Amino acid sequence: VVELKKGRASDAVVGQTLRYMSFVQEVLAEKDQVVKGIIIALEDDQRIRRALSMVPSIDFYRYQISFKLVKN
Repeated sequence: VVELKKGRASDAVVGQTLRYMSFVQEVLAEKDQVVKGIIIALEDDQRIRRALSMVPSIDFYRYQISFKLVKN
């Protein structure tokens, strides 16, 4: 399960991701499949880091955006 946030991810996103993971586990996954989660956001904070420290099945990644304008 991949949860992509356009800005800062709050600790509420952990619960949201767990709900999605539960749905996938119960409805979509096969019997022996393992469901994992990934949260991707521009920023995090201490609250989400603490929440995620208790949930090893969810990883967190920060994204970075850079672009360059080139005149033709």
